[in-house]
Amino acid sequence: MRHPINIVIATDKFKGSLTAQEASVSISNGLKRGVSSVLSLDEIKILQIPLADGGEGFLSVAGRNGFYKRREAEIIDPLGRTIKSHYLLSEKDPVAVIEMALASGLGLLEKEEYNPVEATSFGFGQLILHAIKDGVSEIIAGIGGSATNDGGTGMLQALGYTFRDKSGEVICGEEDQFMSGSLLSKIFSIDDSGAERALKRVRITVACDVDNPLLGADGATYVYAKQKGADESDLIKLEAGMRNFAEVSERHLGFNSCFLCDSSSYVGYDFSDFPGSGAAGGVGYALRSFLKADLIPGWRVAATLANVEEAIAKADLIISGEGRLDKQTLSGKLVEGISILANRYRKPCWVYCGENNLSEEELKVARISKVFEISPNAKNLNDSISRAKQLLEKISAESATFLSELQSNRQTN
Repeated sequence: MRHPINIVIATDKFKGSLTAQEASVSISNGLKRGVSSVLSLDEIKILQIPLADGGEGFLSVAGRNGFYKRREAEIIDPLGRTIKSHYLLSEKDPVAVIEMALASGLGLLEKEEYNPVEATSFGFGQLILHAIKDGVSEIIAGIGGSATNDGGTGMLQALGYTFRDKSGEVICGEEDQFMSGSLLSKIFSIDDSGAERALKRVRITVACDVDNPLLGADGATYVYAKQKGADESDLIKLEAGMRNFAEVSERHLGFNSCFLCDSSSYVGYDFSDFPGSGAAGGVGYALRSFLKADLIPGWRVAATLANVEEAIAKADLIISGEGRLDKQTLSGKLVEGISILANRYRKPCWVYCGENNLSEEELKVARISKVFEISPNAKNLNDSISRAKQLLEKISAESATFLSELQSNRQTN
């Protein structure tokens, strides 16, 4: 009897249609259905590891890998409405995992409510504060899927930071006022005298789903604010506000008034170009600059939580996937990360997607062996989304014909 092909399915969600777990099941079912025409079913062995790169589904990854204690908290959503959210605690260690999308995410809003000019990250800050008061010494935060473009000022406000205008007046001095993108241009000074002192004892690791800088053509505003609801005039105002906030922040840190900044090598450093600073509408920048957080590619954090690298090292074929392959895929997204790990162990990497917008050359550079996409099998985008489960299983079954080729190569080698 031939040795079975060990397959690891480490896929992301298919945004708007399938969770990572649903996508994994569809691919697995399709391969099992299709393999019967080329190999026997016992010649493949499939391990499903649904993942997330820091956005929606990140908490589910933690929940399947040792973070079983659920903590609920009453916070505000991106538009200031009271909601109930939650985070997870480790069974063994004082570590919390927080998903920003469950506090300040687009998924909490109707499409017509998208408004990055007024959206706030305050609720995300409330979750961080709640976890700190829970006694944790480490926080792992996934910051993908945000609705905000406030530079993380809402989050900082929730943690006790105060922002003042040129006249020295507190911006958002009332209890029901929250920092947002529309207020960034008003910031003249930052006061951290009221910041939560327990932040000093908490290590924060941030799972970034992108590696963009804070400012410029590749920054938070110009790359992502449109998909959050901004129009052309909004982009200009938001970018100007973000630039002002970065300048004021650099001045604030440079005066060594940041209570977390004990190291002289840290003081005054401009983190606006730091990879991931542009994540979550600038929340990555605020976390790095003010809270000394480590910004790490989200796929790497999720892969570590789920022991993916160990599984890949033992596998013969690696499969990943997401809704759309495009330029953003190659900017720190999960599919790129999985292909990096697959290549490290010289394993072929197949990718399944709703639509592929990458060229053959880009796929070659990313070292993706094969791509299978849903769109050629669908009537249009709506059909592709509504029948995603069925169509993903179909293309997975069709792709199984290549498993015989893989098996033959293994036998030869």
